[in-house]
Amino acid sequence: MKFTAYTTICALFATVSVLAQDFSGSGQIYVLNSTSFSTATPDESIGCLDVTGAFSESNCATFTKLNAYPNTLSSSAGNCSFTDSSMPANTDSKYGSKSYAWHCRADYVATVSDSFYTVQGFNYPFLCHGDTNCYYDVKALPTEDVTTPTWEYLWGSQQQTVPAGHTQVLFLWNQTA
Repeated sequence: MKFTAYTTICALFATVSVLAQDFSGSGQIYVLNSTSFSTATPDESIGCLDVTGAFSESNCATFTKLNAYPNTLSSSAGNCSFTDSSMPANTDSKYGSKSYAWHCRADYVATVSDSFYTVQGFNYPFLCHGDTNCYYDVKALPTEDVTTPTWEYLWGSQQQTVPAGHTQVLFLWNQTA
C-alpha cells in the first residue's frame, strides 16, 4: 500500500513537472519583471504581448506555436519575428542597431531564426530565443492605452546590462489550448 501511494505521488509530481515545461499549442505570453529565471514567478507579470507582438498592459493575444520546423509563433495578425526592419531598432543599446522590436504580420514568412523554446529545469516555461537568450529588453512599461516595443536582450563586453532606463524581462508561456 505504501509503495502504491509513493508511486502515485511521484507520478503526480513528474506530471506536474512536465506540464510546467509544456510549450505547445496556443497560449498567451506574459511579460515578467525579473532578472532571474531561477527565482521568477508568474506573480511578477507586468503585462503581456498583444496581437501585433507589442508589450501591452492587459490586451493579451493568443499565439500559436507551430509544431513542426521552424517551430515559430504566430498570432491572428501573422507570423512573429525580431527581424522586421520596419519596426524600431533598440538604438539605446550598444548592440541594438540591428535589433528590431518583436512584431507579428501577415506577410512575414517565418524562419528558424524566429523560433522560441523553453529549457527543461526552469520552474516555468520561460521562452528563450536564439543561443540561450531567455531575457528581453523593454524601454518603457505600457499604459492602458499605449503599447511599447520589446527587443531581444543583447549584451557584450561594452554593455553587460540593458541600457539605462530600460527593463530586463522574461517571457512566460501561458498555455491556453
